[in-house]
Amino acid sequence: MKGWLLVTGIAILFSLALAPALTGAASAASPSVVPATTQWAYGGQGNSTGNLQVDASTITWNASFGWTVIFTATNTSNSTVQLEEQRTVGIDLTTTLSAPNISASYTLHGTESDLAFVNLTDAATVYVNGTPVPAVGIDNESLHVAAAVDQAVQVTLHGHNHGGWLNVSGSAQGVVSFTPALGLVPLNLSGVDMWNSSATSSPAASWNINYAWADLGWNGTTRSGSGAVNGSWNATGPVSLIGLKVAVSHPFNDHKVRTAVILLVQGPVDAYDGYLLVPHDFDLFGGAAHPFDSVSLGSATIGSGHGETLYLSPGARGPLVSDADSSYGATPGAASTLAQPTSGPSPAANSAPGGAVPGQPMTVAAAQAESACLTNGCPGTASAVSSTLLGIAVIALAVVAVVGTVAVIEWRSYARRRTQKGLVGGYGESWTNGVPPAAAQPPSPPTNTGQGPQGPRMRP
Repeated sequence: MKGWLLVTGIAILFSLALAPALTGAASAASPSVVPATTQWAYGGQGNSTGNLQVDASTITWNASFGWTVIFTATNTSNSTVQLEEQRTVGIDLTTTLSAPNISASYTLHGTESDLAFVNLTDAATVYVNGTPVPAVGIDNESLHVAAAVDQAVQVTLHGHNHGGWLNVSGSAQGVVSFTPALGLVPLNLSGVDMWNSSATSSPAASWNINYAWADLGWNGTTRSGSGAVNGSWNATGPVSLIGLKVAVSHPFNDHKVRTAVILLVQGPVDAYDGYLLVPHDFDLFGGAAHPFDSVSLGSATIGSGHGETLYLSPGARGPLVSDADSSYGATPGAASTLAQPTSGPSPAANSAPGGAVPGQPMTVAAAQAESACLTNGCPGTASAVSSTLLGIAVIALAVVAVVGTVAVIEWRSYARRRTQKGLVGGYGESWTNGVPPAAAQPPSPPTNTGQGPQGPRMRP
């Protein structure tokens, strides 16, 4: 117990005190005036590696994460513009714990690729202190979203193994139109600090999610399962928006001046980077409940749009998003296939660390290269934008997940043996015939594009 208290204390101290620098490459700026067709991009990417040594225990980590957005704007009339948005997000993290007679690792990999076509109008309306003012707004949008996440835990204790993995993939597609156009930002932000708008949405969206999991127990048992769920967003209903202009000091590498705003969308969608509207019930990284939650080893959220800071530059049809700060966070699972105590305090502390990654304008070519890196694997070289809070969030998740999972396994093992044998001691009590060997890994699920130690990975 003293050993676990020490390691748990290390994890807490680690999550609070460690501040690695994460970075992102960038160059060039978005145009201040939109011609017939123009493109611009922004985002960031970085990684962090290191280790922490305390007495005989060693924690190591390797994390990479980032996101890019590419916009293509095409004027379609004197008052409308079609905006194509390509968005890519990637998260990779691995943390290992090594101590006498114990080793453990936790990994999480997540990707998302989004494509949307948004018809914007400068004839929309928002309300400032109850007064209608002209604004940029969304007439309609079509989108396709593909996302995947896989995670795994592996523990070796006194030469015996226990592990588990969960793989999830899904896609969503559809269209939504608004009556009237959903106002986003006033055409003139001078003297305006807050505004609101609302519209009736008419959606036709659908999605599917597939998942597979396995619990590779060291007591001779192996459990596994899979599932699939389909969903839709077809009900006509209200969507409302609240906008805020905020004062943020953000040094852009192109030295352009931008106006910072926050857009809060209320309704059955999560808003990303100003224009991408993803059905909330599908969103794998938006914090919604999903059917695989009961077998999840942890979770991650990425820029859910609830408080994203967007940076606006002038456009031919009004202010357009030309940069953003994307928020990230992660939480260890409270219940998983690796078992959870049925009574008493849980060894895995409930925590939800998080932070924001400041974006930077970049060339379209650089954004395309980073998009491929985020989807297919990044080369592990750090770039130029730091994010201390994100580093703390990612590493804290991994450390707490490893320590919490190992502690949960030990607690359940002890509780089971105490019930079966009437034990009053701790781990030192032995099995009658020794510890059973770990079971072999079950057959791989059919849907995958690669095989890793944690089971098949599902990618968009």
